Amino acid sequence: MVSKSREDADPVDDARHLVRFDTDRIKDYVFATDRLREVRGASALLTWLNEKESPKLVRRVCPGAETLFFGGGGGAVTVPSQGDAEAVIRAVEDLYRRKTVTASITGASVPLGPDDFSRYMELASVKLRQLKDERAQRTVAAMEPYTQPCASCEQFPAVKVSPIDAQPVCESCDLKRDEFRKHREKAPDTPESLQELGELSRPPGYVGFIYADGNSISEVLSQLRNPEDYRHFANGLNDLIKRVVDETLDEHPRRRARSGDRRPHECLLIGGDDLMLVTAGDIALPVALKIATDFEAGAPAVLEKAHLPHGKPLTLGVGVVLAHAGFPIAAFRQLAVQLVRNAKRRCAIDGYALSAIDFMVVSASASSDVDTLRREALSEHAFVFRQAERRVHLTQRPYLLEDALKLLEHARSFKGFPRSQLHYLYEGLFHSRAEARFRWRQVAARLAKRDPAHRRAMDAFDAEFGDGGNGLSPWRKRPDWYTGELEDSCAFGDLVEIHQFIPG
Repeated sequence: MVSKSREDADPVDDARHLVRFDTDRIKDYVFATDRLREVRGASALLTWLNEKESPKLVRRVCPGAETLFFGGGGGAVTVPSQGDAEAVIRAVEDLYRRKTVTASITGASVPLGPDDFSRYMELASVKLRQLKDERAQRTVAAMEPYTQPCASCEQFPAVKVSPIDAQPVCESCDLKRDEFRKHREKAPDTPESLQELGELSRPPGYVGFIYADGNSISEVLSQLRNPEDYRHFANGLNDLIKRVVDETLDEHPRRRARSGDRRPHECLLIGGDDLMLVTAGDIALPVALKIATDFEAGAPAVLEKAHLPHGKPLTLGVGVVLAHAGFPIAAFRQLAVQLVRNAKRRCAIDGYALSAIDFMVVSASASSDVDTLRREALSEHAFVFRQAERRVHLTQRPYLLEDALKLLEHARSFKGFPRSQLHYLYEGLFHSRAEARFRWRQVAARLAKRDPAHRRAMDAFDAEFGDGGNGLSPWRKRPDWYTGELEDSCAFGDLVEIHQFIPG
């Protein structure tokens, strides 16, 4: 082979290259099992690889590399040449395979030119997506019929017996468990299971799963004109979400469990604009709302440092699932993803200018599809007596952040409300519109004499979420947020649903 002279070299080879990384199917790797220790161990292992080991490896392989960002399962660096880009990609991809066995990361590079930096970020993203799609089509080798499957993930052959529970586990799950052990040595108050976390809840036995995702972040990235602004934005966003979560969780100190003092929360995934965490049931909604509030408050500083306009704020779509501690983590995640999708659709109505939250309290008979459940159980189809064909929603979810904060305060104001009256009002919602109105007026009249404070709580709630005492309470006539069709909706069922999970 005849080598190229310096004069004949391809200019693309000598151009500085942008390299982008993204962890493949990160949530499938983290949530491969239903055990909190493996989930937390997987998350800790990926964080260590992504935020600490990958940047060090890139600098070692290519001293001329400039790291723009590593966090949240992804990364971006610039290197002097195409050869350096290929060497960096090989090294990082090999690092993930060696340290995790079953997780992987994909890297893609493009030559940089004189145009806006955002254009090359977009080109790298397209190339990265193509490579990831190709990898997703590869067939995973099946286990032989005589092999012992892993007792934890049941996906790969067991290769050793775990000293934790004497169960056969695969190499991947063993590494996750070992990483969790290291994590717990540093933080001995870490809950080891959802059941342990549920013990800390009031009422006991319930766990909250919170999933939050940034709105229209790709649109913001398209406005970044140079690598320095990208560095400031990506790192600023990553630091913001971590700081907000840390400060929020610090407000909820350790609680007593049978196995000792434990903190009532644990982060599963955090980084970039993405967040998944589990908490004791009674703090899930307050934690989720404070994270969204503080994220919005801290976002303008991130935009300013990256020379981005402040006219369109950074916001979140948030989903919260409340269920018994025995509910599978995979099912928690499945429902939370649907709730975040609903919340982001609500955000889109207002141009993503405001955060929104959707929540769900899981009963034993709950459907795995949120929209189907609400069509069947929280609409006019749920009425015992249907009077006419009319669109009715027995919920006002999802809520914009401001309305969700108000609902939380109203739920607190109903603490101490006579339980029998609360259930009486709630049951009326599923009887008919007329019966619900009748019961609302009846209970309000009783409490006006017996307990004026609780009557005031009803009136205050009706003023913000009902029709303000104009004869339709507790219903509100308004256009549906998604279809625009006029409907009767009621938020009182939402209040009752979260009532037991709201601290007084």
